[in-house]
Amino acid sequence: MAIAAAAIALTAVTLVGAQRAPQIVRSQLVWVDRAGKKLSTVSDLADFGNIELSPDRRQIAAAVLNDQTGLRELWLWDAEGGHKSRVDANVADENWLIWSPDGKRVAYNSQRTRGLDLYGRDIGAGKPETLLAIDEERGQWPVSWSPDGKNLLVVTNTQETGNDIWVLPLGKKSQPYPFLASEAQENWAAFSPNGKWVAFSYKEPGEDTELYVTTFPKAGRRYLVSARGGFQARWRRDGKELFFLATNGTLTTSLMAADVDGDGKDFEVKDVKKLFDTPVPYPPYHAFDVSADGQRILINSLLLGPSSRRSVRLQADVRLHADVRLKPDATSGRLRQ
Repeated sequence: MAIAAAAIALTAVTLVGAQRAPQIVRSQLVWVDRAGKKLSTVSDLADFGNIELSPDRRQIAAAVLNDQTGLRELWLWDAEGGHKSRVDANVADENWLIWSPDGKRVAYNSQRTRGLDLYGRDIGAGKPETLLAIDEERGQWPVSWSPDGKNLLVVTNTQETGNDIWVLPLGKKSQPYPFLASEAQENWAAFSPNGKWVAFSYKEPGEDTELYVTTFPKAGRRYLVSARGGFQARWRRDGKELFFLATNGTLTTSLMAADVDGDGKDFEVKDVKKLFDTPVPYPPYHAFDVSADGQRILINSLLLGPSSRRSVRLQADVRLHADVRLKPDATSGRLRQ
């Protein structure tokens, strides 16, 4: 049975303020096969946001809503279920975490003052953290770490250009710089395993979200992967397959897989196919990840959410938090629209 059949009630999601859940939402982390058949359950029910597998696929980082504080906390789960632990004990909204290529370090955002600052730390209890970048009034969501460990891809958001993709070099005196920044929405950037390419989503006003691959370190020619919806791109470890979500005209999304070849000078897309449909709690958060060989899919499977009596098309422009620039709420320390 595909996991879409397990949904008790599906969510009509509009992409405004995913950081603050408007109603009770409950999902579960589960492993499924390429047909969507459930293999095992990792977690209990919770309000899961972004999820991220460690490079060795033994741990899962997840942003979980604390129902008491209304803030998201970063937790680590054993990928096969069982033990879990907090990344830190901060009382702050922390909603996005990525792993270093060797799995020994993480980078994450944290809203402790009036912005989403970026921090880094080694994995382990009591490890000190390092401030990586202060929020310059454009928000910061770390989405991918380069295979050589030298750069982060960070999504930002401003009133002028909406979502853009920046590069944050990790050298001591390095400064962040725009990688893809236009009046269109650029989002969901992901380094290829060989570091030569970046997959990203692109959306013009009134058009479907498109999935492209471009060159790195300088964005050059763009190679189209999907013209009819494509976001949350994930690479198979060998770089031969690119997974992503696409809208399908219902309350579910479709998990897609593209056979690709990025070993040569040019990038080649050989075939694109649908694997299965699945309901996800929040399209702005990574809702899936894949095993190293691409044969198992980790899904943040929606089980309980605000119901809708009719199917609506999920708006997959996938701005990370809102269709307008989010500003700090001075009374609560959280982001508001």
